[in-house]
Amino acid sequence: MTRAILILLLGTFFFSGSLSALAQDTADDYSDYSYLWEDSKKKKKKKSKDPQPTVEETSAPETPNPEPTSETTQSSTEETTLQLAPVQSIPADSVPKVEQPILDVPTDSLPSEETPEIKEQTPVFEEAIEDPVKEKKPKKEYEEDPNIQDFRGGQPNSGGGSFNGGFTATLIDDQYFVGMVLSPEFSIGKVGVGLNVPILYGLDDKSIRTEIFKDGIGAARLITYIRYGVQKRDPIYVKVGQLNGTSIGFGGLINNYTNSTSFEKRKVGLHYDLNYKGWGGIDGMYSDFSPGSFNLFSIRPYVRPLSRTGIPIVKTFELGSTIVRDKDSNAIITSDSTSTSYRFTQNGVGAIGIDAGVTLLSIPFIQIDLFANYSKLNMSSQALTDTLNAIYDGRNAPETMSDGYKDGSGVSVGLNFRFHFIADILSTDIRIERLTYTEHYLPQFFDATYEINKDAKILSLGSAGAMSGFYGSLTGHILKKVVLGGSLMIPDELTAATPATVQVHADLDRLADKFSFQGSYIKGNLSDLGDAFKFDENSLAKIRMIYHLNKFLATGLDYYWAFTPTSDGGYKATQYISPYFGLSIKF
Repeated sequence: MTRAILILLLGTFFFSGSLSALAQDTADDYSDYSYLWEDSKKKKKKKSKDPQPTVEETSAPETPNPEPTSETTQSSTEETTLQLAPVQSIPADSVPKVEQPILDVPTDSLPSEETPEIKEQTPVFEEAIEDPVKEKKPKKEYEEDPNIQDFRGGQPNSGGGSFNGGFTATLIDDQYFVGMVLSPEFSIGKVGVGLNVPILYGLDDKSIRTEIFKDGIGAARLITYIRYGVQKRDPIYVKVGQLNGTSIGFGGLINNYTNSTSFEKRKVGLHYDLNYKGWGGIDGMYSDFSPGSFNLFSIRPYVRPLSRTGIPIVKTFELGSTIVRDKDSNAIITSDSTSTSYRFTQNGVGAIGIDAGVTLLSIPFIQIDLFANYSKLNMSSQALTDTLNAIYDGRNAPETMSDGYKDGSGVSVGLNFRFHFIADILSTDIRIERLTYTEHYLPQFFDATYEINKDAKILSLGSAGAMSGFYGSLTGHILKKVVLGGSLMIPDELTAATPATVQVHADLDRLADKFSFQGSYIKGNLSDLGDAFKFDENSLAKIRMIYHLNKFLATGLDYYWAFTPTSDGGYKATQYISPYFGLSIKF
């Protein structure tokens, strides 16, 4: 019994030892979870003291062949690679202990031919190490918004030019002349030049007509214009010659101004607009370079203080101030070869103004601008007071003269709508302005009618009453072949003391390759709209009609309704009619 018990105990001992050995061979390498709470540093030190396992000890046990996968393929490749370099087993007790710890490196991190990803990423890693010096970007120069186009600027010139000239028979002051007129005009880049050279022989006095060269600027009258740049489109705009339809600022004081009201006694003036990178500038004019006196002069400095902010609408804000001065004391040759001069400008007259504007909307097809003007005239003089007192002797004096003459002022607020269609097919500007002014003031005082007779225009301020009204204009072009426009300034109550002004212009270029037309007309001091197109002492007109026979020959007619000074200090209307036949070449 005792022996049986002893045998049973020994069998149990050996059986349990076998089970323990079997369990040790098939144990899960990750069954011990103590690594979760053990210190990794201690564990590394502990592992470093253990001898390195041999290749045979690390070989995996045989398992049934599973289905091939990417992982098994990789492991089998690694196993094959390791087996190609057999290593003899070394007893554990013969391996010397290493003083320094050996880091455990996973076998799958070793470089091999099967890991192309590392080779591809190597250049990227090298570029990342490099720290190239960043190049400084050059400062961007200020550029105006290309969508914003100042409605006060003219149409861009596409270049080229024309030559018109030929033989003519002309009627001037009831006298006949024959001869020829040459009118070349060309534009190269930003430079434009126009001339008008009449060579006329009088059939009555049998001599060459030379009145155009007498007094004032003389032969310089042959220059129609010399221009550089386009106003409000180029940083530098300068024009010398005849000034037609000229405006300063937003037109509160000077609008649709013309310096030449006589065909032969034409004036050569200056109009300019200089701006610095859209931030600000100066625009102005000088009416006549005649050396006899200081003639109509205007200067307007302006600034766009918020142009660099980049804030829509705000960045377009413009503020300007206008000064006007006229001290015209020129001796004017009259029609009977005597001379006269203006009375009320001898000691100087003028005006001051303040204006502001902003672009409310600017998209490729529509642009809307808002602007405002304030201006005050300075026309007081002893000569004007004495003349008004003599005219209004107390019995027929209007209410405006009940307390004498005082310089008047006015304000206006307006909108300009620009509609611009794609490919420059059609462009239209519509302007509407509300005007309010006191006694002894007329809106846009310095216009084309001012040069017809300055004394008459200044004298009309004596009876000018306080009023409100509207100013409207419409200008547009179609394919730059047809340009049409006009304007009307009309008070709420139309009277002789509060007159209206009408202006129209047209330019048609070789319609159907046969017909061209250029014309402008203005009439002021208009108390009845029915008389708007009746020519009188308040009218000024210039018309040219051309019929093109072919690409080089043409026949046409020039017509002017202009003015000639008289011996009594006034002006009389004169007609200039000139049919001609000759060349008309466009290049």
